[in-house]
Amino acid sequence: MTAEQIAELIEELQAGVAASYLHLFYLNVPDLDQNLQSRGLDTGSTISLGRKDGSSYSRIGVWSSINLVRENARYNLNFLRSQIMTMTSWIGHELKSKQYFDKTPELEFFRHLRNGLSHGNKFYFREGEPKRPARFKTFEITRCLQGQEVAFSFINTGDFFDLFDYLKAHLRALPRTRA
Repeated sequence: MTAEQIAELIEELQAGVAASYLHLFYLNVPDLDQNLQSRGLDTGSTISLGRKDGSSYSRIGVWSSINLVRENARYNLNFLRSQIMTMTSWIGHELKSKQYFDKTPELEFFRHLRNGLSHGNKFYFREGEPKRPARFKTFEITRCLQGQEVAFSFINTGDFFDLFDYLKAHLRALPRTRA
């Protein structure tokens, strides 16, 4: 992927998180049950997910899923957090394939976030790391963070989105020859 394509991917993934917030809100609308039932989703309805062999996995109950969202705030929080963590991993993979372009302190910061998320959401440094400055806004990653929780402790959702916005702008500002 080019730098511009990675920036576009970040925008698409951010929009997906926004859509998920709206979906969770919509699942709590009082008339939803009647609306879904009027469209043929009875209490036995399931979600079908296609398999590689053409068959389907159909063991996810529509109503039990809706009730989980309505009754369990922790589920909603974990669902949204998993999206942020997945975004970070995916974007990090694309940046790694380009050797993090120009290795600014912000890109180095992002690299360590991704690495920590991949190690059970805990900062993990090999001997001699971090090798380069790893900073973003008021955040700084140093060796003293070893073993500490990364996402939703060291950095929160809004901070991730600030970082994603920075990455988009930075990637779009790179000379085309580097992208």
